[in-house]
Amino acid sequence: MPSRVLLTLISSVFFLALAGCQSAATKPVNLADAKAPELEVAPTNSDVLDQSYWRVKTLVGRDVTKLVNATVAFSDHKISGHAGCNLFFADYTVSGEKLSVDLIKTSKKICFSNVMHQELLLLKSLADAERFDKDSEGNLRIFTRSMKKPVLLQPIERSEMPVLAVRD
Repeated sequence: MPSRVLLTLISSVFFLALAGCQSAATKPVNLADAKAPELEVAPTNSDVLDQSYWRVKTLVGRDVTKLVNATVAFSDHKISGHAGCNLFFADYTVSGEKLSVDLIKTSKKICFSNVMHQELLLLKSLADAERFDKDSEGNLRIFTRSMKKPVLLQPIERSEMPVLAVRD
């Protein structure tokens, strides 16, 4: 007889335990009515640079268009161009209006000293770039940590870029 009481007691506990595991009634959800949460995308200036082509207009506040035909291209986080004598290329990153250019690599030609001087100014400006914006005329201004005046670049068509400076 004690085994019958014990069996009844164990059965009661087992059924109570199962009843406690039962979930509350759920309401069916129509997935067509469900809305995904909206994500807020921070605005960036990366579109301003990507697939854009520029001619160097001023360095340290001086017009250099008569001295050198220097160009800069931004494409897929790569910067390349013609610095006046040599071709150059590097990776770049943009965060908001901040601009950072990685180690710049160049070809190794030697040109007249005044052209080489302008080329070194441009390459140093790009290496020291901190931020950028566009002026009211659509020119790109690159501000650096080493020079008081920004580098001023005017927009050009891709066809005006030296062939080897644009990497596809």
